[in-house]
Amino acid sequence: MITDNMIDDLGIINQQIAELESTARKLKQALIERGVGKYAGMDFVAEVQHYDRASIDPALVREICDVTTVAKVTTIKPVDAVVVRRVAV
Repeated sequence: MITDNMIDDLGIINQQIAELESTARKLKQALIERGVGKYAGMDFVAEVQHYDRASIDPALVREICDVTTVAKVTTIKPVDAVVVRRVAV
């Protein structure tokens, strides 16, 4: 295994981001519980909205459509990923 401080830096940053995202989710949930409307802080404003979002179930599309139709509506994009995990101590 190659070791590099850059990897540790990335791991620490990912951990901090996860903690911040957790805090943001809790704050958003508290705002949602207040209900739909606009809310103002000292420096920012927030608006709680409620709407329906349509989605398509890809597994169901593959099940009920033929292979040609699935291929026509499927977009494949290349993905580069970096996976960082804490080293077991």
